[in-house]
Amino acid sequence: MTKALWSIMLAGILAVQIAPAGAKAATEARPGETITWGADAKPSIINPSVNTSLSAWESFKRRTGSRGFPDKMLDDPILKGAIDVHAHYGPDVYRRQWDVFEIARRAQERGMRGIVIKSHFEPSANLATITRKYAAPNLEVWGALVLNATVGGINPMAVRAFAENEGGTAKVVWMPTHDSEHEVKVQKETRPYVRVSDNGELLPQVYEVLDLMKHYNLTLGTGHVSAEEMLKIVAAAKERGISGIIITHPGLGAMVTDPSIEQLQQAVAMGGYAEVVVTMLTGNSRKKTVAMMRAVGPAHVIVSSDSGLFGGENHTDALVIAAKILREEGFSEPDLNLMFKTNPAKVLGLPVR
Repeated sequence: MTKALWSIMLAGILAVQIAPAGAKAATEARPGETITWGADAKPSIINPSVNTSLSAWESFKRRTGSRGFPDKMLDDPILKGAIDVHAHYGPDVYRRQWDVFEIARRAQERGMRGIVIKSHFEPSANLATITRKYAAPNLEVWGALVLNATVGGINPMAVRAFAENEGGTAKVVWMPTHDSEHEVKVQKETRPYVRVSDNGELLPQVYEVLDLMKHYNLTLGTGHVSAEEMLKIVAAAKERGISGIIITHPGLGAMVTDPSIEQLQQAVAMGGYAEVVVTMLTGNSRKKTVAMMRAVGPAHVIVSSDSGLFGGENHTDALVIAAKILREEGFSEPDLNLMFKTNPAKVLGLPVR
């Protein structure tokens, strides 16, 4: 083979393998997955020139006070078979009330079916597997991944690693929460944030993550994005056939997703489940939350604890308190069974018992 002919062949190989600068390229990795790359890819993490707020957890580190309310040992038939899809745990980057073993043992003792353990800043599938093995073998403990800055923002490779955890406990992927562009800007903080959209369009990485979630049969949590971004994400998830979609505690506050009733109805019409966390019922937002639940209907609502902060109830006590309040508001036992048991199982892709 002459040197000239080899040069021509080599140039052809490189032309196929290397995408030109500034151009997007894509290849089909396996069914349901598309990997994209290119010099014009827009980053999901935006870093300020000067970071004065440091991190999302900085303010939480300054919290002091009691560890939390004592275990009231509350029990209720609603706990039997219930699934808490939003259970915060310790250890964390700031102090939490209970470690994951304590949470799981309480849930198992009260007869719950399962919990999804969630950290805002690190994946929890490995810990879920260990918790099942050593603390609560009769409880379904599932892991979560939140696409905040600590895992690379909207990072498809983080999703892939999470999903392929050998314990098989990877279950929920949340879009950015405390690091979301929406929360950081509403809070008027100056620190790195994660964006999911640019000029009103979802980033390509968001679509890649959703493709991976469909492939691995993971559940979507919409996170603390804006209401408009939430609707775009839910629509894209529906297009991909993702059946498990949690609308993360809508209406909890301005810094998190705060949709109108009409926007929330659009989201549930596309297959989403509106998540109601206990503090939405125990505070000043009780009336508003109940009205929202009635507007979308119990068939489209999930009740979870979102417990774990200092000064609050533990997870099982919180769920019992929520059930008591909802009974006072006129919700029936079949309604409660839907919101505490059936709907959480459906959104996680589990058999309904």
